[in-house]
Amino acid sequence: KDYNMKPKLLRAFRRGLLKVASTTGAWIITGGMNTGIMKLVGEIVQTNPNRYRPIHLIGIATWGCVAGSDQLDVHGINVHYAKPHVEERGEAPLEPNHTEFIFVDDGSVRKFGGEITFRARLERAISEDFFAIRPPSASSTPSPQLMSTPSFRSEKSNPIPVVLLVVEGGPNTVRTVHEAVVENNIPAVLFEGTGRCCDLFAKAVRLYKEYRLKFELCEENPRLDVPTILRRYDELKNRLREDLREELRAIGGTSKLNN
Repeated sequence: KDYNMKPKLLRAFRRGLLKVASTTGAWIITGGMNTGIMKLVGEIVQTNPNRYRPIHLIGIATWGCVAGSDQLDVHGINVHYAKPHVEERGEAPLEPNHTEFIFVDDGSVRKFGGEITFRARLERAISEDFFAIRPPSASSTPSPQLMSTPSFRSEKSNPIPVVLLVVEGGPNTVRTVHEAVVENNIPAVLFEGTGRCCDLFAKAVRLYKEYRLKFELCEENPRLDVPTILRRYDELKNRLREDLREELRAIGGTSKLNN
């Protein structure tokens, strides 16, 4: 499906995306499918006026969700991928303006989201100076499957900033934000007003700040003992679950909000 962004927001999004990507050489990583915001990003990148500085648009997709994946199941040769005429539920064609693809085969079939954990770990590895030789650390060593051999690393490489940009989104976007921000310490920027996931998080942040003041959950408050703080945080979470019920339904989730 197409994602219809409000015209004013679309102009700002297109202008900002092209400017950042073309002037900084940033890589853009999406889910790679020809649907929703991924399709929109591909169409925007295709309009890049600076042909001397091509934009790298990388799709990381779950192999079992790629429509017509049998066309790509080859070794050692180039293939022309053609969008299938018929698509099954739980799959989508690849977006044609992406410049590179990484496929994650977790054994699932027609189940979106299999790439989320890998993608977040890859982005964290890049942002933590992945290509430099460093002594191993229990707290910062990337997942073993992402480790590279020393021959591919550069001593002179610098850490690369990584930011998760979120527009609209459904249940898997909530998982993507959690995996990036909570599990891998990657900052996220959410476009409030684009609907569903972004509006859910925007409302959650506003309510959290409001209830935190209401329940006097401030570090500067010396009157609260630990049991009282824990009890009030439980009350705060219950209020958030209740007040975000409709937003959770809107993105296709349940009426319960996990911790």
